[in-house]
Amino acid sequence: MAMALAVSATAAGLAPGVAEEGDFSQAEIVEEVWLDDTETAEEAPEPQEAAEGEDAGADSGGTEAEEAGAASVETGSLEVETVELAEEAGAASEETRIVEVETVELAEEATADPSGQGLVDSVETIPPIDQRLFIPSYGSTYTTQTDGSSYWTTPMDITDEDAVWKMLMDPIVVLDTGKKSTEKTQTFLYREPDENSKKVGVVTCESQGVRVIETLENGWSLIECYSSSFHATKVEAWNLLVSGYVPTKYLKTVKPDQTLGLVIDKLTQRVYVFREGKLWTTLMCSTGLAVWNGTKYQPYNETRSGEFLLMSRVGTLTSDNLLCSMAIRFNAGDMIHEVPHTKNGDGSRNYKRAEGKLGTKCSHGCIRVQRKKTPEGVNMTWIWDYAKNHGRIKLVIWEDWQGRQIPVPPDDMTLYYNPKKGEYYHRSETCYMAKNVTFTPFQYGQLEEGEFAELDHCPYCVPALRKSEIEEINLQYGPGRDHDELLTSLRQGYYEYLKE
Repeated sequence: MAMALAVSATAAGLAPGVAEEGDFSQAEIVEEVWLDDTETAEEAPEPQEAAEGEDAGADSGGTEAEEAGAASVETGSLEVETVELAEEAGAASEETRIVEVETVELAEEATADPSGQGLVDSVETIPPIDQRLFIPSYGSTYTTQTDGSSYWTTPMDITDEDAVWKMLMDPIVVLDTGKKSTEKTQTFLYREPDENSKKVGVVTCESQGVRVIETLENGWSLIECYSSSFHATKVEAWNLLVSGYVPTKYLKTVKPDQTLGLVIDKLTQRVYVFREGKLWTTLMCSTGLAVWNGTKYQPYNETRSGEFLLMSRVGTLTSDNLLCSMAIRFNAGDMIHEVPHTKNGDGSRNYKRAEGKLGTKCSHGCIRVQRKKTPEGVNMTWIWDYAKNHGRIKLVIWEDWQGRQIPVPPDDMTLYYNPKKGEYYHRSETCYMAKNVTFTPFQYGQLEEGEFAELDHCPYCVPALRKSEIEEINLQYGPGRDHDELLTSLRQGYYEYLKE
């Protein structure tokens, strides 16, 4: 009898989990894993935009400098209650909910890894790695597939717009067990084509794409995906690329929306918005971070990679006085939503706790997206509105495999600034940060010279990082290193489980 390789060979030594606004801490495990969450049918408030040209201002209750050093607080486990999701013909399910959750402090306020181990400062010369080798199925022992989109074999190169667009438009293979509210249920991957064999992974139904490796005549199929192991699931394969068997009858092919697609890259912490065949705009985001929170380890915070479909528009998540607006479900408890805010005494929104952390890992698994408009007029509000009137939009998450590198832009790439006491550098000659201002061009190679060296990165138009910032990230992700030793160590229990 055939046996599935439970985890990719590469994943075992690499650091690339979920509880956050979407932590399901009390899941009922049956043949399928049922994930409930408390949601009340209350209309979410519409986002309140700062006037065009304003910086954080009165809306945020602080300056950009104040926001940049601020910590963020997010949500933890949910109180559980079943809610059915109503489908609307021809469009994504639309729900506007408030989710009550307990407060969990994030990494910047939490106690550091007690081991005290970290990245050494000195490093030997690191030989370059062919970046074309890094694909979502990197490290898999399977070189072919019988079904599923090209996501699994497409290099993680955002500059290859044709290949990325094709991947985003490809049909996606999901699992549908026929249960109600399937987007909030999960099922197991088994080591052998037998439900009595060892469970080796977890997949979310209806929204999570899988790679079909082999379809057997006995009613089972061998599939591969990143395990969607949440806090309460019994298979603790935290964001590991796993393979196993599922009943073939569960497999279903879905055609995503053909006008828009989203790429979230955990290496760059960016959302790349593709529209009508082209990379249209780029947004800052924050994905999940595995932490020791002072009481317990949270490896499930790491956002699971893979390909997904945007499902129900959930609305606003609340954690004490921290609000996460315009949440859209894509992986059971994981959602994409606006950067969190609190309420000031006058009812205005204050974003200073979390906004300064955009562009870094700091959530409990959900994807936080900037609220400030890019030159194309895009922010989380735009995505929320667009999803209302379109079908299932594909969202893919690229794994930050050890060895991946961010390319340094060429010195002659054009950037922009305001020579009249401007504080930021920009990627476009106009920006929502400044009304009726046309910026002056300069080159990327000048960014460390003279007055340009004092400019900050614009949080609206999201220009390229400085060379020194890119080199620092690339050092952490260099081959032979481990950019997340804590997560790597917390995965060891899964490997021991496989040996039992």
